[in-house]
Amino acid sequence: MEINSTGFGWIIVDKVRYNHDIIIHPNGTIKNRYDDFEGDNHILSKKEAERIVGDNSVFFVVGTGQAGMLSIPDETKQFLTTKGIKLIAEITPKAIEIFNAIKDKKCGLFHTTC
Repeated sequence: MEINSTGFGWIIVDKVRYNHDIIIHPNGTIKNRYDDFEGDNHILSKKEAERIVGDNSVFFVVGTGQAGMLSIPDETKQFLTTKGIKLIAEITPKAIEIFNAIKDKKCGLFHTTC
């Protein structure tokens, strides 16, 4: 799997364009973040992180948006630390570079707008 590019409101993975935020589960499944979303789309809640990471992730790469507006509360960070998962949070263009470079078990959330 390769994330090819991103811009405001879109992301391309394996040459398929998604016009919304995406989640990439540890098994490689890509899902629309908003299919079963609750809360504020500019916050990565602990509950949302729990649904994404599963039991096999070593890295959780978060694209915080084109301008970095998605925030990650301390509660979410502590949860990931407790699970032994390394959180990498960067603006989405940088996060996709990092995601593509990681060869270990990983998952991701990519915010495509602000």
